Amino acid sequence: MATKITMYTRNDPPCAYCERAKSLMDYYGVDFDNKIIGENISREEFIDKFPNIKTVPAVFFDDKFIGGYQELEKEVWNHQL
Repeated sequence: MATKITMYTRNDPPCAYCERAKSLMDYYGVDFDNKIIGENISREEFIDKFPNIKTVPAVFFDDKFIGGYQELEKEVWNHQL
């Protein structure tokens, strides 16, 4: 069964790492669910749901938090997607 990938990103203020993460997934043709903080989920809901996550993008494989852009990039390079 394929891994479900969810990314929490933001548009306001702009987030360069969020854009890089989305571009990376698009480049490799990997399907992912992008949840935009401030649009799909409020900042307060995000903080309540994930109190220990302080940066974006926040990347989840299934329900497991793997980290941000750098961790996602490592997973792509390891061909684990």
